[in-house]
Amino acid sequence: MHRRAFLGWAAAAVFGLPRRAEARGRWWSSLVFGVFENHGFDEVAGLPSHRRLAREGTVLARYSAVAHPSGPNYRALVSGATWGTAQTIETFHPSIASVAAALVPPIPTFVYHLEGEIARRHNPFLDLRAPVAGVRHGLAALRSDLAGGLPPAAVLYVGWDDLNNMHDGPPARADQNLSALLDTLAASAWFTTPDREGRYPALFFCYDEGRLANRVFAAWWGRGVRRGRVSQVPHTHYGFCRTVTDNLGLPPLARAAGSGPITEPWI
Repeated sequence: MHRRAFLGWAAAAVFGLPRRAEARGRWWSSLVFGVFENHGFDEVAGLPSHRRLAREGTVLARYSAVAHPSGPNYRALVSGATWGTAQTIETFHPSIASVAAALVPPIPTFVYHLEGEIARRHNPFLDLRAPVAGVRHGLAALRSDLAGGLPPAAVLYVGWDDLNNMHDGPPARADQNLSALLDTLAASAWFTTPDREGRYPALFFCYDEGRLANRVFAAWWGRGVRRGRVSQVPHTHYGFCRTVTDNLGLPPLARAAGSGPITEPWI
């Protein structure tokens, strides 16, 4: 092959790879997110862990789920679509994990079962056959990884079994679990240290669905998030998905293209 032609082919091969674009709104370095079950905003906003999120982060007061039952809402969060009404579909669809893994360099996704085993219908990365770099069990495992086992850019999905996420168990138990997660992240250098561009990891927390109106508690928290702010901008699970892909500098997924990103929390 002629040297000039070879150089042209090599350049095309390199530039044809999926690369992380300069996102217009890249707000965080890594993402941690977790979901509780089946309660509306007014039912849970007074819990101590939720009041802490309100004091130290930004609450999205007009955030809504997009469907019933649970499974479609979880799929909407990570893929921008419900993909039907079944609790599980066990079929590949593009998700925030798959598009992040395709970047150069890749951003890996990790799943943490903090108490017991996350139900399959509450684990959208498993349901959507997404590439996951690791699956760990227990808060101690998360604490250990935060101390040195995680890359500087990652997606962490944290969850609990149905006795611990307010699906079947009491609100007080779920509240204690969320408080323990917040304490663990706050004590972690990984979560409290900025990257070279000055951006910190961020936590997003919400409920999968509520009552008839489907308005649920949702909040962002971390050192790069405005403290004590209450946003009155309407958002949904699709908006969360859009925010993640915007943060990565990638096109929105599925129906998330019709939602704006969540921009109010960022310092």
